[in-house]
Amino acid sequence: MAIALIFAGSLLLIAAVRDTQQDLYRLVKKDLIGPNNFIQWIVAIVLIGSIGYIPKLKGFSTALLALVLIAIFLKRGQGFFDQLTETLDRTQKG
Repeated sequence: MAIALIFAGSLLLIAAVRDTQQDLYRLVKKDLIGPNNFIQWIVAIVLIGSIGYIPKLKGFSTALLALVLIAIFLKRGQGFFDQLTETLDRTQKG
C-alpha cells in the first residue's frame, strides 16, 4: 500500500512540476467516467479481494482475481494486446 501511495504522490508531483495537472485530470476522468470506464473492473476486484479475507474462500478468491485480470487483458477489441498492437501499427506508419 505504501508503494502505491508513493507512486501516486510521485505522479502528482511530476504533473505539478511539468504544469500538466489539467492533462492528468482529463486522462483520469476519461478512464473513470463515461463509456468503457474502469469502475466496473475496480468494483469487481475489490469485491473479490474482500472475499479473500475469509480463510476458507482465499483460494476461490485468488482464482477469480486471476480470471478478472485475464479478462481485462484479453477483452476483444479493447483489451491490452489489441490496443498495444494498434498503437505499434500507428507508430510504424507515422
